[in-house]
Amino acid sequence: MRAHAGARLVVGLMAVLLLPLALARPAAAAGLPATHLEFGVSSEPTQLTWMVSSGVSWKYRYTYLSAGVNTGAGWETWNSPAGAYATLYMNASDAQGYIPVFPYYEICQSGPARCPADERAGDYSNLNNSSTMNAYYANFKLLMQKAGAFGKLVVVHVEPDLWGYMEQTAGTGDASTVSASVGGSGFGDVAGIPNTVQGFAWALLHLRDLYAPNAALAIHASPWAAGPDIAGSTDASLDVAGLADKTAAFLNSAGITWNPYGSTWDVVFNDVDDHDAGWWEAQGADNPWFTHWWDPTNTTFPNFTRYLAWVSELHARTGRQQVAWQVPVGNQYFLTENNTCGHYQDNVAQYFLAHTDALYATGLAAVLFGAGNGCQTTNYDERNDGITNNNGVPTTDLAGSCNACNTHASASSDDDGGFLRTFVGAYYAAISTGRAAASQSSPAPPGTRWAGQSTPTGPSPRVPRISVTGPPALYVTESALSPEDAQALRRRIVFVVRPAGGLA
Repeated sequence: MRAHAGARLVVGLMAVLLLPLALARPAAAAGLPATHLEFGVSSEPTQLTWMVSSGVSWKYRYTYLSAGVNTGAGWETWNSPAGAYATLYMNASDAQGYIPVFPYYEICQSGPARCPADERAGDYSNLNNSSTMNAYYANFKLLMQKAGAFGKLVVVHVEPDLWGYMEQTAGTGDASTVSASVGGSGFGDVAGIPNTVQGFAWALLHLRDLYAPNAALAIHASPWAAGPDIAGSTDASLDVAGLADKTAAFLNSAGITWNPYGSTWDVVFNDVDDHDAGWWEAQGADNPWFTHWWDPTNTTFPNFTRYLAWVSELHARTGRQQVAWQVPVGNQYFLTENNTCGHYQDNVAQYFLAHTDALYATGLAAVLFGAGNGCQTTNYDERNDGITNNNGVPTTDLAGSCNACNTHASASSDDDGGFLRTFVGAYYAAISTGRAAASQSSPAPPGTRWAGQSTPTGPSPRVPRISVTGPPALYVTESALSPEDAQALRRRIVFVVRPAGGLA
């Protein structure tokens, strides 16, 4: 049950109470359906047909709401009247039995900062710009009003990466030590709320309470936020529990533990990567200190055991369900995956689907697959190249522990060879019949790992850096674009993308 505390406590009392509350396990919040691990995919409006025709009992579909709150090209403009894009997406999802999920990615792309090279500095600058934040709260209020009118469960995943950047900005402090324009923004619904990142979180939760109590709000835990990136570091000595505890403490201080203005966060999302590991390798991004390949035998690092230990600790310390989001789609099963554009290998989806019980045991309620950038493997035929099997030749990738391991011929035009539709489908079919899910071939033992040229200087970004170049050049319907191009254009704000079917 969500708390509805009406009294506003004085700042001094907040400071006294915050530390012990941040260290305690927060009370449970309203959460997501979770009798077993659920799955979802990135799904632009034009991709709904693929989901339905896949024959898979997907639980979730997600699409970004982005493009900036004060650019004149944001999600609220993609259909008419303002905000109709979200309404259309929610209704279309619900009609097919899917729960809609909106990653709300707006701080970075808003003016005046507009996603500079130093994204952390840009986010902080925008958070402290009263004009920007006035527009931000108005934009979030509009989304909450649309969600409230929808009336059913919708998940809003608030600002991937932002919380990790603010955790780093806080250093040894908590969310109350980092400034942000909240009450000072002049937006009426958040008047009097402290001008801090903690207050920013409280304000968003308060807006949910006012306009969309049916919406589940998710905060984001980045695997690099507390220092070393547990998703990429090869260091076997990382204190994974300690790193998870630090991130949990910050998130708890940002509205998980308490909120004197209303409810608390319902769910904690995390991200694995925004590219397939094979793509990163092709860019020369891996080296002896950092790699995007996880060891499927859990012998060397990074690996799946470490990731799941991190998730489990986050779950224990926050008391919230966890969701793995934007999980790479590449696999090492089908011949289709030959490490070319749209067909890059990765092993996360394969491992996750072979270890669903282990994932669920850590507190993960759902896994949401999706490519975070262009040229990555997708679950549909984004490359428009039909059925491909690399002329029957397996593709060796020793850095990815694959010695000619992807030997299965595909009969699907999906760019992943049909891996997700096959094995997620088998998972749900097994649940419905009480049988064991279809098995996959085990990955080959680890091979020689590639050595890079330099020591990493910081975390690999999990959300693409965006350049905002100006107002939209033209208007175009999604039916004129490939689904991935539509998503990419939406993020870059070169076009304003409207769903197929025209204006509402």
